[in-house]
Amino acid sequence: MAGKITGLRSRYPLHIQIAALFTLLIVSIGSVIVLFSHSQLSKLTETSTNRQYQKTGEAIAAELDSVTRSMKMSAKMLARMPITEATTLEQRMAFIGPLIEILKQNDYANAVYSAYPNGDFFILRRLTPANRALFNAPEDAEWLAQSYRFLETSPQAQNIFLDGKQQVMAVKTVPYNNYDPRERTWYQLAVKTQQLITSPLYTFKGTGETGFTYSIQAPDGHAVIGLDVSLASLSLFLQQSLPPDSQAAIINSANEAIASLPAQNTKSQDGLNSIAHIPVLQALLDPHHGASGLFTAQGQSWFGAVVELKGQSQGYQLVIATPSAYLTADANAIRNRSTLIAFALLLLGLPLVWYFSLRISRPLIRLRQDADAISNLHFDERAEERSVIEEVDDLHKAMSKMKLTLKQFISMGSLLSAKDNFPQQMQGLLNETSKIANMSGGIIFLSDKTPGCFSPIACNWAGKEVASSEVASLQFDPQHFSAFWQILEGKTVAGVFTNENIPSQLHTIFGSHLPLHYVAVPMQTHDRELMGFLLLLNPAEAGPEHGQAKVQLINALVGSLSVAIETQYLLQEQKHLMGAFIQLIAGAIDAKSAYTGGHCQRVPVITKMLAKAAVEAKQGPFADFTLSANEWEELHTACWLHDCGKITTPEAIVDKATKLEMIYDRIHEVRMRFEVLKRDKEVSFLRKHATIAATEQEEQWLRDELQQLDEDFYFIAQCNIGGEFLSDSALARIQQIAQYQWTRTLDDTAGVAREELARKNRRPAVPLPTQEPLLADKEEHIIYRDEKSHLPESYHFKLKEPTLLYNHGEIYNLGIRRGTLSEEERYKINEHIIQTIIMLEKLPFPRTMANVAVIAGGHHERMDGKGYPYQLTHQQMSIPVRMMAIADVFEALTAADRPYKPGKLLSEALNILVSMANENHLDRELMILFLESGIWHDYALSYLQADKIDTVDIPALLRKLEIPDCQPTN
Repeated sequence: MAGKITGLRSRYPLHIQIAALFTLLIVSIGSVIVLFSHSQLSKLTETSTNRQYQKTGEAIAAELDSVTRSMKMSAKMLARMPITEATTLEQRMAFIGPLIEILKQNDYANAVYSAYPNGDFFILRRLTPANRALFNAPEDAEWLAQSYRFLETSPQAQNIFLDGKQQVMAVKTVPYNNYDPRERTWYQLAVKTQQLITSPLYTFKGTGETGFTYSIQAPDGHAVIGLDVSLASLSLFLQQSLPPDSQAAIINSANEAIASLPAQNTKSQDGLNSIAHIPVLQALLDPHHGASGLFTAQGQSWFGAVVELKGQSQGYQLVIATPSAYLTADANAIRNRSTLIAFALLLLGLPLVWYFSLRISRPLIRLRQDADAISNLHFDERAEERSVIEEVDDLHKAMSKMKLTLKQFISMGSLLSAKDNFPQQMQGLLNETSKIANMSGGIIFLSDKTPGCFSPIACNWAGKEVASSEVASLQFDPQHFSAFWQILEGKTVAGVFTNENIPSQLHTIFGSHLPLHYVAVPMQTHDRELMGFLLLLNPAEAGPEHGQAKVQLINALVGSLSVAIETQYLLQEQKHLMGAFIQLIAGAIDAKSAYTGGHCQRVPVITKMLAKAAVEAKQGPFADFTLSANEWEELHTACWLHDCGKITTPEAIVDKATKLEMIYDRIHEVRMRFEVLKRDKEVSFLRKHATIAATEQEEQWLRDELQQLDEDFYFIAQCNIGGEFLSDSALARIQQIAQYQWTRTLDDTAGVAREELARKNRRPAVPLPTQEPLLADKEEHIIYRDEKSHLPESYHFKLKEPTLLYNHGEIYNLGIRRGTLSEEERYKINEHIIQTIIMLEKLPFPRTMANVAVIAGGHHERMDGKGYPYQLTHQQMSIPVRMMAIADVFEALTAADRPYKPGKLLSEALNILVSMANENHLDRELMILFLESGIWHDYALSYLQADKIDTVDIPALLRKLEIPDCQPTN
């Protein structure tokens, strides 16, 4: 027990306990008096409120009767107006003025209309903030006339908007919403009764509001006049003469609320407002409660009453409830004033007590706040709090110094992550280190490639930064070894620089400040390799010799510098390695084929020239285009790797210069067959005429046959080149020549590889010798596509995949219409972009290079969505992707190392590019920038042969792109 009391006293000071007890006594006595007075005043207020409710009910009943009488009279008057006989929209619009006057005279009516036996419907609505958006009304419109007419062809619906002067502002034809007034209850009741009727509550179709309608049929029976009254507008009744925050409703015998305060948006299942959805009033109507008095609803105390509205034939009742807090407000005010008076004397004495206690405790409170701030790493710049107690004051000074040191430590950490520029990062770290160590200046030296040589990267003195270029590099001189150079052994060195021992390189900048205390701390990697050192300096007269504590502090600070430098070195080495690896892959792709060598190196040049021109553009579509340093690096990487998938493309397809070429050109095999055919004919001729001399006609026949074989071979050889488009007649001649027969006497399965043998074994062996066609598409020529050869479905590529992997048939390949590649081989060439995407998406690129695969894999897409592999459109392609597409095509057109074509003239290449832009193959705006900036000219001077650089009419090309004539920049 004693321990608990001791703990209580140490936690709560005695003067606070006495003050608390004194305050509690005064509060208790005053509370009893105040509560008794409050109870009596509350009862008087309830009696007064009940009388006020009765008067309010009488006033509302009188005004409700006046309002309804006015609206009924308006409906009857309108039924006698000629609008009931109007048959056209123009005739009905002529009555807009009287209709507006009727609405103006009846503030609670929101629409008046005339419905005709043929289904026509003409309505005038009051535009309110609630329905303006529903009807898309113009800003200054105040009235909306809606016309529904049944014409001969189809129903017609129009919205006519009028301003405050009843002038037509806009006429809009709107879709017919199948509204037929003849099917509405108010119409049917009016026709049936021939009297003014009040419809049951229902939901207005036009606005979704709930209300009722006064309707009456015109005496001539030509129309039914209606006047809509929404419950929302009728609820304005209840805003009169009611206490603030009251809830009230006018209900009929079915407990339906025809008006409520606040207005209720919730509807019952039949679409009508129900008192059941006003919880407070529903609780008041509960039979267990009674007709009036205090009750509780929704966790609040209310005073309510149910008042009969006399003079209303519909049997309306006013249900009203007011928060009891409002009724007792005056009583509460008296209670509060009494409470304030009771506590006044107590409060007058408290300031003196609190003044002296706070005067002593404020510095301690500030120390606690500083400790909390430090624990949350929050450091403010508030002025120091002094204390009259010496120990407390000293503790506060020590806390302030610790806070400053920690703040500078954190600032050093922020510098490591905030600055991308390595020299600026080092300069900031040096500045913070100098402040923490309380040194006048310092220099950060980094190791050069030359052993024993150190170059400055950051320098400051007397709080000012000094350009590192003003400080000479330090070179270790073994002839003049001093204690300072023990830094090379990874040791921290401290001492004094004088004219005799300061390195000559430092004497130039610090000679005027000698002698100087110095501390030199090595900066090492995690494996103890020396990266450089930190040299901190202080004037000798600034204080005593540096103690061990100062050296230990500086050693701790150098850890951050070492981490930053080693991290920077590792990042640079990683970037250099990645750059070298990228160029290694690109070089391997170019080296793989002598025909495409240099493509992967030239496309980045064109792309980055175009990107630079777009960034430098000050106006036009690229005025806002920029690339950050990371985006430049991303673009550089994507350019170099844009064809990395070609590693997977067989060399025989990349370099296929003729139609029959595989690993070798099979035209030599075909030539040999022709030679065999010629020898067979000569041998056959010689055998036939070995004993009988040949006639002149027979010899001529032999010469003709041999001549025909020569012509047929040269025709086949010419088709093998794959130059111009192959005609149908040429295809027929190939088929004819293919039917020539030659004799094979040797087994064609002997000495072949296992894969070829497996293909040959697909068909049964034939006895030798056998006759074979000169050219054939054999089963062994077909290589079927296995599971490994199918596209990955997860990538959703849209490039159509051929059925076969390869078809090496001789007739099939010689029949290629244009070029040298078959459908399967063309797909294999195009597949390199798919492989590029797959390969690049598997690489763990850093976040700043996340789009490398997207940029590299999109240069074969087209603006019209007909490219591959994803068939992206212009909007789906980024600007760098569209740039690379132009660069890829331009390099391919001008390259002189393709197996199937010579390089184009510069003018020819640009004309083709312009045509491709006009065909929505390439980006038109980038093509304009490409021409206007002169990129094509700069590239041609560096990479094209001189005979390929001809005169280019840039204005003419720009006119083809459908832009105004302008002059070229080059």
